[in-house]
Amino acid sequence: MAKLEKIFQEALQYQRAGKLETAVEVYKQFLSVVPGQPDAINNMGVCLIELDRSNEAIKILSDAVDIYSRDHELLNNLGNALQKSKRIEDAVARFHSALDLQPDNITILLNLSRNLLRLGEYDRALSYLEKARDLSPENANVAMVDTLALPVVYNSAEEIVTARERLTSKLAEMENQTWKIVDPATTVGQTNFFLAYQGANDKDIQSRVAALYLKSCPDLAFVADHCRPYKRGVGRRIKLGFVSAFLGKHTIGKLFQGLINGLDRNQFEIIVFHLGPDRRLEDKYLASLSDHVDHFLCVSSRYLQARMTISEMEPDIIYYTDIGMEPVSYFLAFNRLAPVQCACWGHPVTTGIPNVDYFISWQIHEPKAASQHYSEELILFSGFCTNYHPPSFASSIKGREAFGFNPDVNLYVCPQSLFKFHPMFDDMLVDILRQDKKAEIILLDGQQSNWGRLLKNRFSRSSVELTKRLSILPRLSSNDYFHLIKLADVILDTPVFCGGNTSFEALAAGKVVVTLPGQYMRGLFTSGIYIQLGLEDLIPNTPAGYVELAVLLATNAKERIKQEKRIKARWTLIFNNKETVFSHEEFFSEALAAAETKI
Repeated sequence: MAKLEKIFQEALQYQRAGKLETAVEVYKQFLSVVPGQPDAINNMGVCLIELDRSNEAIKILSDAVDIYSRDHELLNNLGNALQKSKRIEDAVARFHSALDLQPDNITILLNLSRNLLRLGEYDRALSYLEKARDLSPENANVAMVDTLALPVVYNSAEEIVTARERLTSKLAEMENQTWKIVDPATTVGQTNFFLAYQGANDKDIQSRVAALYLKSCPDLAFVADHCRPYKRGVGRRIKLGFVSAFLGKHTIGKLFQGLINGLDRNQFEIIVFHLGPDRRLEDKYLASLSDHVDHFLCVSSRYLQARMTISEMEPDIIYYTDIGMEPVSYFLAFNRLAPVQCACWGHPVTTGIPNVDYFISWQIHEPKAASQHYSEELILFSGFCTNYHPPSFASSIKGREAFGFNPDVNLYVCPQSLFKFHPMFDDMLVDILRQDKKAEIILLDGQQSNWGRLLKNRFSRSSVELTKRLSILPRLSSNDYFHLIKLADVILDTPVFCGGNTSFEALAAGKVVVTLPGQYMRGLFTSGIYIQLGLEDLIPNTPAGYVELAVLLATNAKERIKQEKRIKARWTLIFNNKETVFSHEEFFSEALAAAETKI
């Protein structure tokens, strides 16, 4: 028994030290002698989840739950594994089962609430958060999750106002109290991601949230040794680090790999800090990226370990491609890990974080007085935003019958994430259906099928036509997605928060993307592409103009073909355009020189 206990403790030490692969092997050794021991299974499951081997975690935890059906910790961790696999409805079911056994368990209540929010079950989530706050009123993690809770799909424009007022009210309450948060990337475990989709100026809220985190967790203001004081070594290249969890087969990877690969290696030593496990064997985008950079580091998803790894590399500049899309990079950005720290348009909203020095954007994508939208110093490049390599399309495409479409309808495809569908868009869709009796509007299901159900429920209150002639297709493979884009008569962009990568892909297919410029960068991206193309006449300025252009293109083949030819003739202006590479190189050199004089 003493030997077994020693093996278990050895595994536990490896786990605590973040040596998770080794910990898993030692737990397996223990379980080969004591099969089914619940503590070892639980701990091994936690390691597998953190290693992004969630399917393995689901298997061993499910088998254990079949035996120990009343073990709330096993049920809770099975819920965590299902959540990591994006099986949120299944995760919610397991958290409910765990809560039945431990009705006052704060950890389970918080996990259940967070996953209900991911499902879009806003009101249900708030009820469990209220219970958690009643049980533990001084728990800062619960208070923060409750404060930042937002719907994914809004029932109405009025709900946006109500949800925003609730957030600002709760935030004010927290600001008037003293809180203590340790490792917020884990304990809070979320960002303010969905705020940007409301369509308002988020600078004040984002800045207040960041200030609250700094007050509650002073360790976030860590400064790496090489930053104080900073003096760049003579004659060496600038060490430029890119930090992201999404530089592989993902929108972010597609938008930024051209920039990273294009930078001058005589001037820059490029480091990619990939947040998460090594996926290069199954992700060709990551594999290709790692071949083109000086250093490719798979960084622990544990915030403190990630901070240490990055600071040990002593970067001169850190470029966060998508702050706000997941917790680890968001909280890393609070620290001073490089003399120059930049955010940009991967998630196009200000961070509110004091140690993010610059927000990089482009004149064609920003409104007048855009600096009022950012806590960072706004850097506006002239020219184009990305060195985007367009996808290749098959020469032959599937017919409409492959998707179950009537060959006689006019196909309007809107391939945007469902949380981008602002309620103001509903009337525009209704007007399209009223003006084009042969119109069929096609959307794509969200990461969670419940989002589509919520959106359809909202549509049913707007118009019977929206329920009859609007379809939400299941999520498609990449190949089928490209076939769908090619089949479309017209591509619809979402107002308020428009497309990015989807707009590039549609334009690469030679399709016209009908867009309506918004008030902020996140609603001006597609229109900025048209400005770059010199096709400003394809930018309507009103909802009525949007509808008019969409219907014209869908119903008038001659006009549609004419506009598609204009786009194809100007592809070189937006694809494989290295202008952004040169703009970044110049800025990085100037910003670093300024940092040397400042510090």
